[in-house]
Amino acid sequence: SKRGVGVAFGQDVTENFLKTNDLKMVIRSHEMKEEGYEVEHGGQLVTVFSAPNYCDQMGNKGAFIRLDGKTLTPKYTSFSAVPHPNVRAMQYANPMLGQLFGM
Repeated sequence: SKRGVGVAFGQDVTENFLKTNDLKMVIRSHEMKEEGYEVEHGGQLVTVFSAPNYCDQMGNKGAFIRLDGKTLTPKYTSFSAVPHPNVRAMQYANPMLGQLFGM
C-alpha cells in the first residue's frame, strides 16, 4: 500500500487458504477501492470498503455486500458520499464521552 503496511499475494495463496480452511470465498475489508469493492482471484477474493470519499479527499465510492440466505451468492452495492451535515464533531455522541474529551 501507499502507507507501506500492505501485503500482496496471488491467487495461489488465496486458493491454498480456502482449501486449507474448507472455505469458498474470502471477504476482507479496510483497503480503499475506487468503486467501493473489488472482486479478484476468480471471484474467490473480495475486498469491500464502506467509506465513500475516504478522508474527504479520495473521491472513491463506498460499498457493502449482501449474501443470499440460501446460496450465499454475493450482491454488491456501491454508493457515493453525501455532504457532511452542518453540525460540530461528536455532537450526537454520549455526553459522558464529552467529559473525557473536554467538550
